[in-house]
Amino acid sequence: MGKVKSIKKAVALLLILALTVVSFAGCSNNKKDGADDGNNTGNNSGNTDTDDTDAGNDANDDTNSDAEIVKEAPMLAEQVAAGTLPKLEERLPVASDVMVETDIMSLGEYGGSITSSSNDSARWGWGPWTEQSMFRFKQDGSGEVEANVCKDFYSNDDATVWTIELREGMKWSDGHPFTADDVIFYYDHMSTPALNPDRTPVAVDAEGYYPAYTSKPYNCYQVIKDGVTYWAKFDKVDDYKFTVTFAAPKPNFSVAAAVDNKWMFLPKHFYVNYVARKDGVADDASFPLITQEQAIANANKDFGRQWEDYSTMGKDIGYYNWDYAIVPQLRSFIAVKDNWNTVGETYELVRNPYFWKVDSEGRQLPYLDSLKFVIINDGDQVVLKQTAGEIDISTVDAANYSTVVSATQSTHSVVPWVRPEWQSGPALALCQTVMDLDKRALFQDLRFREALSIAVDRNLVNNTLMNGQAALSQAAPIEGAGGYDPEWTSKWTEFNVDKANTLLDEITEPWDRTEGTYRKMKGTTKDVEIVISTSDIAADGDAIALLQTAYKAIGVKVSDKVDAEISKSILVNNIEAKFEGVGITSPAIRPDIIVPMRNFSCWYGAYGKWYEDGKTTTNGGIEPSGDMLELINAYDAIKTAAGANRDQVVAENVEKIYDLHQKNIWIIGFLAPLPLDWVVNNRVKNYPSNIIWADEYRFASMMRPEQLFVTE
Repeated sequence: MGKVKSIKKAVALLLILALTVVSFAGCSNNKKDGADDGNNTGNNSGNTDTDDTDAGNDANDDTNSDAEIVKEAPMLAEQVAAGTLPKLEERLPVASDVMVETDIMSLGEYGGSITSSSNDSARWGWGPWTEQSMFRFKQDGSGEVEANVCKDFYSNDDATVWTIELREGMKWSDGHPFTADDVIFYYDHMSTPALNPDRTPVAVDAEGYYPAYTSKPYNCYQVIKDGVTYWAKFDKVDDYKFTVTFAAPKPNFSVAAAVDNKWMFLPKHFYVNYVARKDGVADDASFPLITQEQAIANANKDFGRQWEDYSTMGKDIGYYNWDYAIVPQLRSFIAVKDNWNTVGETYELVRNPYFWKVDSEGRQLPYLDSLKFVIINDGDQVVLKQTAGEIDISTVDAANYSTVVSATQSTHSVVPWVRPEWQSGPALALCQTVMDLDKRALFQDLRFREALSIAVDRNLVNNTLMNGQAALSQAAPIEGAGGYDPEWTSKWTEFNVDKANTLLDEITEPWDRTEGTYRKMKGTTKDVEIVISTSDIAADGDAIALLQTAYKAIGVKVSDKVDAEISKSILVNNIEAKFEGVGITSPAIRPDIIVPMRNFSCWYGAYGKWYEDGKTTTNGGIEPSGDMLELINAYDAIKTAAGANRDQVVAENVEKIYDLHQKNIWIIGFLAPLPLDWVVNNRVKNYPSNIIWADEYRFASMMRPEQLFVTE
């Protein structure tokens, strides 16, 4: 396998430039060129090109005064003039702390909206369009992070203490100051479960235990020292600086947080009304002591909902906070009303008047007045709107590519992005900790997985599911990605039913190939059966039917199980198999898809629970061995790597993780990934191409929607 690229170090500190912001509503200063002022603490990761735009040329014209440059959107200037909104300089951070957005391709124009589509449960779909994280990944795909909500971050020599500096004068969308209190309140009272005085977690069955308000434990705040898990401690230095202290070195903290808990803040002034203070908690005297019942009552009244359970309410408004218009945000666009899950309506997000980024001329972003998402569940209806030209920005799949692109060729363009995925179409994940011990032994046998792989006619899968557009492949990294190996791509991809049967003859009871019968598991009378769970039988039904036919020829029965809460089934190890894709930039950045380090994926099942609980079987985790344990050991080496040879240690163990997957093929793929094709209205400007589409990079957030603008 080729040498894996070393993971680059965190961003170096850059010089802070001064920015003087002038309000169109009457503010002015003596600066000639607003482009000379500003602050951006990260390296330039985009292409800043203003030479071929009128606005860019004006910025370099010494005869043009700042008073002639519109610094805010007309819709906001009107509110300022009416006295319903403070002046621009009162809404932005202090001049030296304003963030100049360096990813802008060209200077834009204010006004207009763009339309996309979403389904009624796609909070993860539209959410990244507006997301603003403490640290963000650079747009260049390097895997490096840079300051975003914060203005700077750095660690001490052994990476046990990280210091984060915020932007002075930055405000929430309701005009309330954003300070370190918002970060520490979120961490102490919303993100952490019950902790002992030494910051080890309280056992779930111990007196005094309570889960995190958001219901999700974040691994980025945890370290393991001498086999014991410790949570970080947050301390306020002043209103605009705080520290994060770990019990052991955490050299990857900024990257881990950018993946795991990118929104590591919420408005304290708002959430004190909905978070119950636990009995005995005395670390924040300003935190009001309200009961869970009071918190629920307050939330039901203010949000117009009817929550009965405190944990459900906490997850809804704490974890999925961006759904609700009432919640103050730091996002670029904010909700108008809570109709994100109402089919047939348009969910609109308008520009945040307190957004804290500007372009190189000092003009407040975003350029657009709003983003609109038409809520549609029916895929055919989406295609109809695409072909009618009613959607400005959308992705198009292989089955509908020709239809949509042909219909919109005069109004839209195809903009490709890169998907660092290991497959397109279905990839079969067999739970390695399935409850049935006979089945577990079978699923863990390399020969069984090889037989399942070579018993499938990949040409048939390609023609049936992908209109013949994909290449035949094993689930493996694509060419150009870390871990790519052509031998891995082709491993177990030959169509050979006879060989598959020969392999299975070695590990099951003898099978006489009688039509309508199935093999029996070794030493039992139980059929060799794979139950594939799905939350969407309409989407997965064709793929399941293909496998049913293919595996019938080798005596393996395939059944489907509709499970609306598959994630919960994985949590309790109550799942046998599912279609589970891998999309990963590097296991050093996002390991949980291919390393059992939390209770997340079907294929490794309860091994992840074992690791997440501090390498214990107490709460249902299963201790791994062999290559599965080697995966975890490699990940632990990456986590603890420090010092001058850190990059080398990380690279070696990343390669080891890839090697183990190539050897074992825990996830069986059939087709190579296709690029992600966007169909973009030609009136939409500043839309970047060849960006990496990945969960860890937060999908659509990498287009930097605040930089988009439209021309008619």
